[in-house]
Amino acid sequence: MSEIRYGKPSMTNLPYELGKSIFEEMDNSPRVDREAIRKEAEAFEKKVIEERKKNGYDY
Repeated sequence: MSEIRYGKPSMTNLPYELGKSIFEEMDNSPRVDREAIRKEAEAFEKKVIEERKKNGYDY
């Protein structure tokens, strides 16, 4: 299976207003809460492992 790759988008020919609105959107977006994402991932992993143990898989 090949890895999907995406090219870097070129913003060279964008109208000024559109480019400006894109950068404003990026600047005003909320920061990612990596700690909350990590906790959510750990809780999900724990849940998956518990379900697998219930169904006979052994870790």
